[in-house]
Amino acid sequence: MNYNGRRLYSVHTREEIREKMMKEVVQISEVFSLSLSDATVILVHLCWNLCKASDRLVDDKEKFLSELGLVGSSDEDLEVDGEGDDNLVSTPFCSHKFSRDCWRDYLSKTLKKKKKKEDERVLSISCLSQDCVASVGPGTVEKLGEPVKEMYERYLLASFMESNKETIKRCPDCDDYAIKRHDEVPSEDFDVVCLCGHIFCWSCQLESHRPVTCNNASFWLNELLYKSRNLARTAKRIKHCPECYSLVENHDGVWKCTDCSVSQPSNDSALIRHMTLWETSDAALQRSKWDLEAVEEKTMDANCLRELDMKAIREAWMLTVQCRLVLKWSCVFGYFISDYHIAKKEYLDYLREKATANLSKHKETLHEVTDGIISGGGGIIAFREKLGDTTETTGNYFRFFVKTLEDGLCDVKVDAYEDVTTDYWFCDRCTFKNDSFDQECRMCVFSFESPPHVALCNVNSSASSHQQQQVTNVPNK
Repeated sequence: MNYNGRRLYSVHTREEIREKMMKEVVQISEVFSLSLSDATVILVHLCWNLCKASDRLVDDKEKFLSELGLVGSSDEDLEVDGEGDDNLVSTPFCSHKFSRDCWRDYLSKTLKKKKKKEDERVLSISCLSQDCVASVGPGTVEKLGEPVKEMYERYLLASFMESNKETIKRCPDCDDYAIKRHDEVPSEDFDVVCLCGHIFCWSCQLESHRPVTCNNASFWLNELLYKSRNLARTAKRIKHCPECYSLVENHDGVWKCTDCSVSQPSNDSALIRHMTLWETSDAALQRSKWDLEAVEEKTMDANCLRELDMKAIREAWMLTVQCRLVLKWSCVFGYFISDYHIAKKEYLDYLREKATANLSKHKETLHEVTDGIISGGGGIIAFREKLGDTTETTGNYFRFFVKTLEDGLCDVKVDAYEDVTTDYWFCDRCTFKNDSFDQECRMCVFSFESPPHVALCNVNSSASSHQQQQVTNVPNK
């Protein structure tokens, strides 16, 4: 994904992020003549703020180290039973020695407790002895061996990523990779494709949900989806009485008429319909993911394939997954279109139908081209060209599809509610419910200073800026 010709982000392994973390530790260590262990404690305490660490050390190094428990104890005569026993361990700054088992138990419980407090940014750890402020750093943990050492390393990495969460985020679907947003990229929403294959929204870290906004995606997943499934189960137990057309409900095998006043509201029917579309689209998405896995296995077994061919084939099949995600969430987008905008709903159905047909054609071409390239038969150059053409054509169409929806289907002129007297109106762009006296959509005015730049998430596309729309009674996050 690109922004003004530059890549938006890069995907890194945990070890690569750790190397970046250690560079900052080494920098503080070398500049201020500190041990790596002490430099680590300082950076953790200051949430990995290099500038702040430098300022504090320059202002009064000894005082700052003393505050953090990184200076020797003044009570040099303090001794404990068993001194000299190799099984006893203390910090470098005090004489309080404890067995390795005691240290392991203490640090295991402390690190697990701090892991649960996700909002706690300053995660300093002190000596096991009560009232002792000596800091526990990598130098002490190193003596304790596994699994405490591994747990502490994960704690350090987690604190580093938490302190840099504006630019570094862990993939929400795997523990192997982290995504780093490039510094020159503005802080706007965009989709990320992790090397594990998971596609997610950088802003909210939900599954990629374009063209739906983060607020509406969260509202759908956390409330509406559950409600719609309950309504669907209820609907299966109800039918209309042939005599009076009241509702008839099945109670233990016996059908009983109910009052017409309890009939299902039309908005509930719409919710069930969009939930059904959503689940059908989700099943198609899962099939596309299985297809991608199968193709990856075939290309790995085909030793004759060039690396460029393998990459092109994977990107073409990954595009089918991305397109299926767009189709899936376009069902949710349709639900949030106001009932006043019937023409827009119809236009959305038309565009979705065309997009589905376009994707089906792309998939048929992929099967033919992939088999042709893997077989290595005649005309491989033609197969490569065909692969590039179908990927570009399909990607361009879905970029148009997403942009059209995110722009509010503005090609459709909606005036169905102009003659209706109400105390509110819905924005054609983001569907936000405004008061009748509002001359401009409050959500659009306050969310943007310039029009969003949108693109489908792939290597040739540019950044997306999700509209920060808000549905009625859903707080903006």
